[in-house]
Order: sequence, then C-alpha cells, then structure tokens
Amino acid sequence: MSDEVGKHVFISYVHEDSDRVDSLCAVLEAAQIPYWRDRKDLGPGDSWKAQIRAAIRDGSLVFLACFSDSSRAKDKSYMNEELALAVDEFRQRPPGRVWLIPVRLDAGDVPEWDLGAGRVLSDLNYSDLFGKDHTAHAARLVTTINRLLGEKRPAPATALAAVEQATSANRVDLLQRLTKEMLLDPSRRIELDDLVSQEVQRVLAALQDKERVSAALGNTNEEKIVRIAEEARALWALSEPFCASLQIASRWGTPESLTPWASGIRSFVGAAIKPESGNSALIDLRHLPGMMGIFTAALACASSGNWANLKALAVDPSVRDRYEQKPTPVIEGTDPHSPFGNTTDWVTNTLARATTMGQALNETLEDLTERRQSKYHTPVAEWMHHVLRPIFSGQWPDDDAYSAEFDRAEAVLGTLAQDVVNVRAAANPDGRSWARSHWYGRSTWRSRSHGNAVADLVHELDTQSIQWGPLRGGLFGGDEGRARAALEAYQTTFNDIASRRF
Repeated sequence: MSDEVGKHVFISYVHEDSDRVDSLCAVLEAAQIPYWRDRKDLGPGDSWKAQIRAAIRDGSLVFLACFSDSSRAKDKSYMNEELALAVDEFRQRPPGRVWLIPVRLDAGDVPEWDLGAGRVLSDLNYSDLFGKDHTAHAARLVTTINRLLGEKRPAPATALAAVEQATSANRVDLLQRLTKEMLLDPSRRIELDDLVSQEVQRVLAALQDKERVSAALGNTNEEKIVRIAEEARALWALSEPFCASLQIASRWGTPESLTPWASGIRSFVGAAIKPESGNSALIDLRHLPGMMGIFTAALACASSGNWANLKALAVDPSVRDRYEQKPTPVIEGTDPHSPFGNTTDWVTNTLARATTMGQALNETLEDLTERRQSKYHTPVAEWMHHVLRPIFSGQWPDDDAYSAEFDRAEAVLGTLAQDVVNVRAAANPDGRSWARSHWYGRSTWRSRSHGNAVADLVHELDTQSIQWGPLRGGLFGGDEGRARAALEAYQTTFNDIASRRF
C-alpha cells in the first residue's frame, strides 16, 4: 500500500472490531485499493494524533466509519475523535459528494451524528458487512470506492477481487448483479469480459483435473451411486455462477456482446468431448457445465425472443467432432443425457429426488430402493428444472410460467439439434447415421395435460411463415423448409416418446 498522503481510504473503528476490519482490509487489498489504518500506518514514535489528523484531512478520498455494538457502547473512543474530524471535513464538501460512508459490522443502528444543515450520519447510505449478504455489499462498496477514485485505480480489479472474496453461497447472486451493472456500460466491457473469463477458468480447471476423473467411487454399488451424484452436484455448484451471468447476458445482451459466454460454452463442451482415461461415469459428467450453459441460454433467449442471441450461444460456436474430426455446433456436442451416459437411472433419480425433496443422497437412495419413493420419467430434466429455478426467479416469479417456458426451451433446443442432424446427414449421405436429436425431457410427459410445446412451435411456423422469430434471428439458416423439416422430424420422435410415457 502506498503511504502517500491523500491517496487512500481512511478506516475508522474501535480496536474490539479489529478482526472484522481485517476482513474489510483483505477485500480492499485484493481490489488494489490503498487504505490508511492506524495499526498498519502508525510507526513507533509517531505523533499519532497528528498522523491521524493528516490522514483524514489531507485529501483522503473516502472515509469509512465502521460501527458495531462495541463502538456504540463506548462513551469515549479514538474513533469518536476521528469521526469528529471527518464530520468537519464532510461539512466543507459540496452537497451530494460521497466521501463519508458508514459501515455496519452488525445489525445495530448507525449513530445520528450531526452533520449540519439538518442532516445526520444515519441519513447517508451505509454498507452492511455482515450476514448472508456480506459479500454482495462488500462488492458494492468496492465498486463505489473505485468510482470515487476515478482513473486513479485500474477498474478491472474491482469486481474480480470482490468475486474472489465471495463464497459459493452468494457467488451466484453477485455474478448476476455485476453482469447487470456492466453489460450495458461500454466502459466496463473489459471488466465484464475478465469477470466471465474468470468463471470459465474455474470450471475448466475442474474439467481438466485428471485426478478428479480417476477418483475412486467406493466399494458398494450404493456408494458409487451416491459418489457420482455428489460429483454432479459439485460440478453444478462450479457452473452455476457462470450460468447466472449467462441468464442476464442472454436476455439483455446482443450477439456481438456475447463472445465471453459463447467462448465459455464452447470451452466446456470441448473439454467434455476430449478423450480422457479414468472412471467412465466421472468422465461423462464433464458434459454437465456445457449442457447446462446451453440450456440456460435457450431458456433465457427463447422466452424473451432473443433468437439471434441463441444462435450466437448454442449454434454458431463449434467444437471438433471426436469421431470425424470436423467442426460441429456445440448443441450437437452434448445433450441432457451426455453427463450420465455411463450410469444407471438410479444415479439420476437419486440426484433428482434428493435435490427436489431436500434430502440427503444416501437417504433418498434408500427410499428409492425400498420403494418409498418412485422414480421419475425424466430424472435429469427434473433435476435441471429444479436447480435452474433460482437463477430465473427474477424473470418468472410464477412457477407455472417457469415450467411452461422450460418445456418450450426443451422443444426449441430439440428442434435445433434435429436441424443440425438433418444438415449433417444431407452432407454425408454415405457416412455414419445421424438419426435424431437427443434433447427430450419433461415436456414429453407434460404434453398431455400442460400443453404440447412442440405443437406450439409448429403452429407458430404455420401461421407466421418466414416471419417466425427463430427464422428472422438466423436459426435454421433462415430457411423455412429446413425449420419445417426439423420440426416434423423432432415432433415424430417427441410424440413417440410421449405416448410410451403415458
């Protein structure tokens, strides 16, 4: 940290709160924000009163006043003296200028210090650095400080450092909020691209971990089932922040702005199809991040009519086919069944039931084997439907609307995958068979009583013809004949699967 006077954040607190202030300082250090703190900046023999007075008055850019029950309980404290100096400085600044920021370290009130002109300290916006929203507020505080520092600090460090401080529990909310803040601000595009790239690298590190795919699963069949389900959960926990950011970008971005997310999906699918030695079930699970990314994009784009965005995310990115070594769209490189291709339906049902019921995996497996719970028709889709719900809660507060759009996303992806199959078959009439799409799920059994999502797409194409949204967005090559052929082929298999499930 620089010791240059006037280029720092001043932190005022009582010594009983040193541990909590340590955490605040760790965030500031990670974000490369200089700060002044008595324990760090006062040396032996310093005239501490003069040093503190200079640190506050001689151009400090932000003053953080940290309050807690410990500070409120003191009638006298050095913090009070610091705050008195800060109030004098604040009064000399133009109205509306952010400089003095209260910080709450617990749920107690901000003291009502008189700021003059009828204002008190509690009137100022404060930051809460405690509780479940601690990280989100810390990130917002860092962003505010960086804005006040202007060009004095490198902006890209801000969000990245804040996210690195986040725990897995609040990382999802943080990524969605930061994406909302940055997406439509051209000056923050580099920062946003770095943020997304950071998430992609976190996931890729797991997908490329050779020890991860060669780990022992256990001795008994039950232990193996639970272990595979645990790994699926772990990979989703790693992928969820990326998908949360993707949900925002898919709705509000443009095809040109979606490169970081499209590159991420392509990297995930590419890593999944790369040959690897190890346990086949764990190797297949590498498909999960890419598959969930594609579905997130479809759900967000189809529901908001952003068809060009869906093309940029799920059709245009390509990976090299592992058999013919030719580029193929990512939508053909994976599907909902790919992550679980070498497991039994005991794994997928244990995963789905435990997640939807809020049970432990081993307890759920026992309930299934003892027939206290029944198996799902489409366990992978049921699990996806449940774990994606929080990401889309802001878009659809209503569960029925969410479920209907989930069905529609399945049908859209299935039809697009069928189009890829059709195009590949036409180009390779003597090659290996490219029979059909594999994007089928909940919509098959729901089609009897909750509406047929595929029939709805057919009706849209019949009534809108070349003006149909997916065609205008460039899907199916903008060719009505291709779209109709893909829909007809997909609908035939869809209806067959649906009838067998009934």
